[in-house]
Amino acid sequence: MILTLTGDNSYAAARAERQLVDAFLAKHGANGIERVDAEGLEPVRLPDLLQGATLFAPVRLVILKNVSANKAIQEPLAEALAHAASDTTVVIADAHLDKRTKLYKFLKSNTDFREFPALDEHKLVAWVQQTVSEAGASVSKTDAQHLVQRVGHDQWRLHHEIQKLVSYQGDITRGVIDSLVEPSPEGNAFELLDAALAGNTAKVSSIVAALKTEEDPYKLFGLLASQVHALAVTAAAGGRSPDVIAKDAGLHPFVVRKTQPIARKLGMPRVQRIAREVADCDWHLKSTGADPWQLLETTLQKIAR
Repeated sequence: MILTLTGDNSYAAARAERQLVDAFLAKHGANGIERVDAEGLEPVRLPDLLQGATLFAPVRLVILKNVSANKAIQEPLAEALAHAASDTTVVIADAHLDKRTKLYKFLKSNTDFREFPALDEHKLVAWVQQTVSEAGASVSKTDAQHLVQRVGHDQWRLHHEIQKLVSYQGDITRGVIDSLVEPSPEGNAFELLDAALAGNTAKVSSIVAALKTEEDPYKLFGLLASQVHALAVTAAAGGRSPDVIAKDAGLHPFVVRKTQPIARKLGMPRVQRIAREVADCDWHLKSTGADPWQLLETTLQKIAR
């Protein structure tokens, strides 16, 4: 049997791989498991690697990683997989398979092909609620969404933050999240822009004051500018689907889906004004000796007004 695990969602792919390994361990033990980094693998090793039973392992599980990093083995690998021993299970685990290659087409047509896309915010929120519930705790949809916005779409970090939260108390609330979960830099930038777009000048000042002690203003501005760029691109794209916008603009689908309702609410004229304010701030940061935090706060207050 041959399985392919691919896609941008490394958390889901790793979990699927772990389940395969656990099932094999329970049935056959550890002797037959072999993990191989294919980046430095010589093509001549492929037939031996995919051979059948050995003296110590009558059934084998071979996990090949980073296949896309080694162009020399990709065509020979397709041939070798076609003749792999029936008592050897092969797992191709690679997030970045090139869809243009013969290997990809072979894997797509001839293996148990499992693709794990990145989750959008709606699915992430549902996943957070399910994961919390499986751990014997509870979280509302609104508070799960707040956790996702605070942490970002990285399921690895979300998983670790959930473990921390459920070990603290069973009922996970916004207050508990704010006290235990440090926002990601992207989360800080989103919270700042969200406060400005809501016209909450007091909150803008409060957040900036808190961030001065722990963040680099230039890095924060870069993240803020990226969010405004995504806002402008999404507004200009009109009613096109998030996946199409993301592909054409090189944005993450999660970002587009989060930004699209905001862009519709603001309208193109206001988005253009916001983009001009951010561009003006960028010029002053690069061309003057003014305090970067003061420039950032002034820009955000202009957006808020």
